[in-house]
Amino acid sequence: MASTSLVRSRSDKVIAGVCGGLSRTLGIDATIVRILFLLAAIFIQPLGWMAYVALWLFLPYEDGDETGFNQLKRQFGSGPSRS
Repeated sequence: MASTSLVRSRSDKVIAGVCGGLSRTLGIDATIVRILFLLAAIFIQPLGWMAYVALWLFLPYEDGDETGFNQLKRQFGSGPSRS
């Protein structure tokens, strides 16, 4: 059964869970989505890999956890400190 919200998967992930989340939303196998992203990354450069990175940055995990952008902010801080 297809989900209605676009999220990243925590259980069906290889890199960031984008393809697992998309496959659940679309109701198709995650392997098909991964192959499509791979083909897009090869033949539609740079849009194929940029689409994956954008989805990773802006989609939250399925359990409502933070987005990739928030993870990067937390890991590297909010910016240089000013004294």
